Amino acid sequence: MKGFNSNSVILLTAAINPNSKEVLSISDPEIRKHHYIEAINFYLSNTNLNIVFTENSNTSLKDFFEPTSRLEFLTFSSPFVKPDKGKGYKELEIIDYSMKNSRFIANATGVVKITGRLKVLNINRLNRQIQSQTKLANSVVLSNIYKESKMDSRCFYFTKDFWPILQKNGQLIDLSFSFERALWKGVLEYTRLHQGLYKQFVQPLRIEGISGGMGVAYRNGWFITVAKKLRHYLTKEKYLKHFKN
Repeated sequence: MKGFNSNSVILLTAAINPNSKEVLSISDPEIRKHHYIEAINFYLSNTNLNIVFTENSNTSLKDFFEPTSRLEFLTFSSPFVKPDKGKGYKELEIIDYSMKNSRFIANATGVVKITGRLKVLNINRLNRQIQSQTKLANSVVLSNIYKESKMDSRCFYFTKDFWPILQKNGQLIDLSFSFERALWKGVLEYTRLHQGLYKQFVQPLRIEGISGGMGVAYRNGWFITVAKKLRHYLTKEKYLKHFKN
């Protein structure tokens, strides 16, 4: 079984009973719970990394799993924010709580943040790149760019020195300024002012699950996968020019 550098952990972010009023495609707590359980089992079976599952509505899934030293459950109650800043801001809160309270993260050098309902089917291919990259650089972010000024926040890797920068830029998040844009701004600052390194993943994410915004299943057929890989390759230099040290 292939996996990350042992100093990295997976962080699955979760909200079983979301308290943001932003429209969600899936708001039923039982359906969301089922998706989270499936995702946890997927990462337990397909990686050898420690996994932190952090949930923000004070709902634990610990009783659904046999005890294992690889799985850490954290839960807290996220206060309603007025005016509502949306699900992106809530996710920032979850990461913040995890960085402050996870014993796995305290002993790690890097974090692979994954939206908790989703399965990243090519996780091991991305793992190998992270393992290789972290042997070369102590300060690095790896993610894919969604489009100009937006990074894909569904799955990205960062060494812990990046977190204060993302946290600062994350304070801009609201219903009109997304997590994806905050991540882009944070990486720009990280590479230009803090000597951090940014690398795009070697291939696009292959996601299994339901989109939180659109409510449709992600597709991974042969044609879709090839088209995404071609676009990823063709736009790589266009995007990476922004992050040259």
